[in-house]
Amino acid sequence: MKDEELVDALQGFLVRRTGRPARVAALRQLAGGASCRVYSFDLAGCGDPRTLVLRLDAVGGTAGNAGGTVRREEFELLAAAARGGVTVPAVHWYGDESEGLGGAFFVMDLVAGEAIARRLLRDQRYERTRSALPRDLGRELARIHAVDLDDPRLGFIAGRAAGGDDRRRFALAEVGKYRQLLEGFSGEQPYPLLMLVGRWLEQHAPALARPALVHGDFRVGNVMFDEEGLTAVLDWELCHVGDPIEDLGWLCVRTWRFGSDDKPAGGLCSREELCSHYGAEGGSEVAPAALRFWELFGNWKWAIICRVQAARAGAGRYPDVELATIGRRVAETEWEMLELLEG
Repeated sequence: MKDEELVDALQGFLVRRTGRPARVAALRQLAGGASCRVYSFDLAGCGDPRTLVLRLDAVGGTAGNAGGTVRREEFELLAAAARGGVTVPAVHWYGDESEGLGGAFFVMDLVAGEAIARRLLRDQRYERTRSALPRDLGRELARIHAVDLDDPRLGFIAGRAAGGDDRRRFALAEVGKYRQLLEGFSGEQPYPLLMLVGRWLEQHAPALARPALVHGDFRVGNVMFDEEGLTAVLDWELCHVGDPIEDLGWLCVRTWRFGSDDKPAGGLCSREELCSHYGAEGGSEVAPAALRFWELFGNWKWAIICRVQAARAGAGRYPDVELATIGRRVAETEWEMLELLEG
């Protein structure tokens, strides 16, 4: 679809949805992931003139996205997060494939700031931000984990939670999910350390008394920031019900330190400082053993994702240099896992 056609389709959707005149201008594609296209645009009408963002399914759709499921769920998660006080862009309208934009989509606010981690951790202009973010991240995690899972609008995610009486079921469900991916490619090339860590994780899965909404990809690189601190939490596509400590462990994965290895939590602070801010904002107590489990799990999960992304590039469907080079990171992540196991 050409940009002109997309503008016309979006403008028509907004008129139908709001019942008011609308004019869309200055459509510009932004950086986005493989699952969606992201555009900014200026909207006149439907209230005060403003710049908004369109998140639209990737060309050809998204796997497992029948009926626009992925975009619809992302829309509802952002709305629920906002109701819980999480710093997220406000969402306004959702539309499915029938609206003529070439896929399911939703419209949300444009948030000021940027998300490039290396700039955050190295540029002088973000020195103040680096000091503010540990507290900001602890606050946002505490609010995410306090989102009401009984909200009927989140029934889709609550309904996918691991069932049964085993209090370890949430950890075992996440390990099983990535163990299945690992077994899918280990026949082509053995990964004995990944298999070993997978067994260790199954044997040491922590029990959980109270499940929570887990962001699933909460890390430096997936939050927007400016010179003062955090401006938005992004990328909710891996959200699920589980152990809230999973999010803290993922933030501590070595890859997300971007070279600042002396500060385990996102290259910004110590694990202890992160947990202190999290607790001060209402988060649950973090047992060191549970945090170490989820940090090890996060590194294991990332190694498997790296291998899967490299396979996608090698298969030819996604001939992307970035996906191909991610495959080399398996070895460095294996080294980190060995150090965590020894600890």
